[in-house]
Amino acid sequence: MTAVAEQLHGFAAALLERRGAAVDWPPGEATGVALLPPDVARVIGLASDEVRLGGDVGSGAGGQGLAVNLAGDFLEWTGKLLDEEPCVGAFRVREAYLKRKDVEEAVGRAFAWLNAKVKYRESREMSVEYHTWWFHGAIASEDRWETRFSFSLNAETGVELDLPDPLSLWELEPAGQAASQAEAPPATAPRALGIARRRLWTVAEPFIARMDDRLARDRKRLNDYYRALVRESEKKKGRAGAPPDPEKIESTKRAVDLELRRKLGELDERYAMEATLRPVALIRTRVPVLAADLSVFRKQAHRVHRVYWNPLIKHFEPLACSRCGVGTFTVAFENESVAPLCGICFQK
Repeated sequence: MTAVAEQLHGFAAALLERRGAAVDWPPGEATGVALLPPDVARVIGLASDEVRLGGDVGSGAGGQGLAVNLAGDFLEWTGKLLDEEPCVGAFRVREAYLKRKDVEEAVGRAFAWLNAKVKYRESREMSVEYHTWWFHGAIASEDRWETRFSFSLNAETGVELDLPDPLSLWELEPAGQAASQAEAPPATAPRALGIARRRLWTVAEPFIARMDDRLARDRKRLNDYYRALVRESEKKKGRAGAPPDPEKIESTKRAVDLELRRKLGELDERYAMEATLRPVALIRTRVPVLAADLSVFRKQAHRVHRVYWNPLIKHFEPLACSRCGVGTFTVAFENESVAPLCGICFQK
């Protein structure tokens, strides 16, 4: 058995056992047997609960076998099972170092207040949930491009943060049951989708530029070809060396122009871009943080804002702009609502 076959063997057995199947497939053996729960057999599309497993058992015809090789329907039936797996994981960081000294001074170093008087009030330890979203994006055109990317949000403020991958933290531990996909999406979902849409077009810029170059190249080829046809018709003489007939030349030009426009339309359809974006996973991580409350005075208005010192990045998180949602450390405030504004929104 090759190394790839052994990996497929182990993955298939682990996946089926995770879904409650009883698998009898000793290491090194070419085939095995699995007794599937009825719901697993239904998802895969098998008529029988007892199936054979192996690289040469066929494609599952008659509900008797599941192929475990890259040449058969292995990716199809494992994909069906993985699609039903929970896409949300719940974790927590039990302990973390929190800054407790000179908090007021640290706030003053981290933030610049543009148009308001800000006074430090108090700080205390809290537990805040952070959402790390994973998205899959694809753009289909004359060619196809795919990617996946992630980013993290403070679930309280919605601000995006450059956090380490939570699954890489040694302090991480499970925190209850993962949420079901059938549950309502978390409050950060709209914000996450907006960020993901902008991120997709940013990371896809090289692909889009490549497709634009191909389209321009193919359009030029078509234009050059059909202009050459027109030039040829203008040089072509009639019988006995008679000069070209102007009416015939004009008719040819109209026909060529019509055909060129049709070909260019087909080209535009072929290079049209269709983007898809979907969330594939959400990691919810509860982290102990230090929350500092600040009194903000703007003209006659007053409001308390809270900033968080995050032990994973070891500094304060930015405030989220109330208009664009971008995190900022250089903060202005609205006159009446005393809502925070980033520098760009403040200038508008």
